[in-house]
Amino acid sequence: MTLKQHRVCDSICNAIQTAFEVGSAQSSSNDVEKATSSGDWCAWRRKSRVRPAKADVQQARQAVASSFVEHHLSVEQLKDVYPDSYIHPEFPDRSDGLHSEEAKKRVKDGGINCIDPPREPNLIRFFVSQFHFKFWLLLIGASLLSMATYSIHMARGYNEPLNLYCAMILLAVVIVMCFLSYWQQSKAKKVLQSNTRMMPSLAVVIRDCEEQEVKADEVVVGDIVILRTGYKVPADMRIMQANCLTIESAEVTGESAPKAYKSEAATSSESVFDACNIAFMGSYCTEGEGIGIVIRTGKFTIMGAIASLHHHIPPPSGKLQTELQNFSTFISFLAISMATVIFFIGCFVARFENVLDHFIVGFVVIIVANVPQGLPATVMSQLRIIARRMAQKNILIKKLELIDELGAATVICTDKSGTLTMNKMIVTDLWYNRRLLTGGVDLKHPHLKAMKTSVRNERLEDPLPDILTVMSVCNGAQFEYVKRSMRRVSTMRAIQKSASEAMLSAPMRKKFTIVDTRTGQVSEAGKNREISSICPNSHHNSSDRKENGKKKTRRDALLGVPSDVALVQYVEQFASVEGIRQRYHVVHEIPFNSIRRCQLVVAKCLSDTNGHVDDLPDPLEKQSRYVVFIKGAPEVILGKCAKVLQNKELVEIDDDYRKQCQTAWEQLGNEGRRVIAFAQRHFHACETAKFGGKDGAEWPEELVFLGMAAIMDPPR
Repeated sequence: MTLKQHRVCDSICNAIQTAFEVGSAQSSSNDVEKATSSGDWCAWRRKSRVRPAKADVQQARQAVASSFVEHHLSVEQLKDVYPDSYIHPEFPDRSDGLHSEEAKKRVKDGGINCIDPPREPNLIRFFVSQFHFKFWLLLIGASLLSMATYSIHMARGYNEPLNLYCAMILLAVVIVMCFLSYWQQSKAKKVLQSNTRMMPSLAVVIRDCEEQEVKADEVVVGDIVILRTGYKVPADMRIMQANCLTIESAEVTGESAPKAYKSEAATSSESVFDACNIAFMGSYCTEGEGIGIVIRTGKFTIMGAIASLHHHIPPPSGKLQTELQNFSTFISFLAISMATVIFFIGCFVARFENVLDHFIVGFVVIIVANVPQGLPATVMSQLRIIARRMAQKNILIKKLELIDELGAATVICTDKSGTLTMNKMIVTDLWYNRRLLTGGVDLKHPHLKAMKTSVRNERLEDPLPDILTVMSVCNGAQFEYVKRSMRRVSTMRAIQKSASEAMLSAPMRKKFTIVDTRTGQVSEAGKNREISSICPNSHHNSSDRKENGKKKTRRDALLGVPSDVALVQYVEQFASVEGIRQRYHVVHEIPFNSIRRCQLVVAKCLSDTNGHVDDLPDPLEKQSRYVVFIKGAPEVILGKCAKVLQNKELVEIDDDYRKQCQTAWEQLGNEGRRVIAFAQRHFHACETAKFGGKDGAEWPEELVFLGMAAIMDPPR
């Protein structure tokens, strides 16, 4: 780390520490002054044990927010602050990221990226806490009174063991029920801890010039993290690149509505909570993609600061527990009131003679009689029986009181993927040329064999080649080994690695050509460069398919959204997805979301494709061929199309065709399938043209409709 980076990190850490110390010192001193001035020292002691006041929390929050400066810095300035990350200021997705050894060193120095949980009580204290339930305290009080009655009778020469038996039975019931509750909660806690270890939270980072999946607690400051739809933000990050990125930060800021994020620096007057370029730990990416650099980890994040201020807040009581506590309070008040009234009446009638006898008969006995000794045991026994029945169906109950909460639920909202279904989506049907081709769940159908034969003979029926192209290019799923080999190194590291490789080993004979991704032209500086001189880690392309001695198939190495993975797996049966993608260079992408209900990709054609449809004139000088690929909901895609491709001919879409399409997707939808439609449009534009827009409203409406595909997630 450079001296400048050390100074920035030290200033940030000192600001956070000073904010907490000042906030806590001011609040404590104010409370002490108020308590000493009023003489109410006990009140101050009680206040110091409860959670911080709202004003103190707000003050500490503002102090922590003032320690953030990264949201005011540009990407160029971030590159200087974090030199070990090798940030590419213009294209952050081409950054190198930290070296693995540097990341391990930072984990050892700064600790893991984890918020310290509240200290768990020891086993004895945890067992004793089970007796704090009001009903158990009521039964313990009744047993003590029974023992007191027995002792008084023994002192007066009466040997009546009935009260002793009653006290022993009540104590035994309380101890057994508390032990069962303790055993149930301990068992649930162990299972949850084991599940947490089995399913750790993961994050996608760029390290060693490639994308890697690491555990979230191994993320360090300076890591370049990739966010996609559905990903959880592993640490506080400064967004450096955003593509329709929307993040929900309800757990941190309290705002339930997702907010759009950008990579531009915030103004000097904006707070870190108002800036749209800082993603907080614990937030979720609801839409789009983004790349950011980690600036805080663990307890130094905003989430860590909030947790340190609120970890003393007691958990809310359940519905059943609240009702039982209220009932216990009512019974206690009623029993004591009745016993007191009857005791004084008896003493008044007897003219306050034999007060001890009246206390035993008129006070203790009435209190014990009013306590429903069998109610707690009956309720807890029933809950225990229900918990055992649910455990047989692989349903874990953390606390017995939660069973009543589950029984009171009328509607349970759950995601069907992986819960009610196998979470293994496959393409089952295709619809094009006004025909529905059904392949069944296992895709074993004669038309597939015919299609594979047509592929070998290069006689695929139109528009099937275009449908397969849209499935491949307008798709976010990637092969794991391809993602690793596509990472490009920065200029500084490329020079260092090329020099070291030239000195240590002879160059490889295999050569390749570098293509500029912005223009699509061959780079003069990168013609016939040797593989070993530019990417020493190129052996990953051949070895990444193997893990622990077992060869990885393409089906197992796919990463992405399940529906995109299903489309790629379908295309792989007839053609090479990577071979199709190499013909196009994606220059703009609008990801899918629930509002647009479609995904749009603008790609530059790097090679001429046979059988494409182009109703535009010949390209002019310095112009290139582009194509718009779009897939999404059938009603949305069909509404953007004016023509349909049928047997190599463009046909106007009429009402009859729209009715046939609607009938097809409604039939497939009624069978529980997800229907995706495909369309495209070829056009010409300047080689240096830049495409923007987040909603696709500026794109031409007269697209060419190709067909539809049905995807099914089979039920368990």
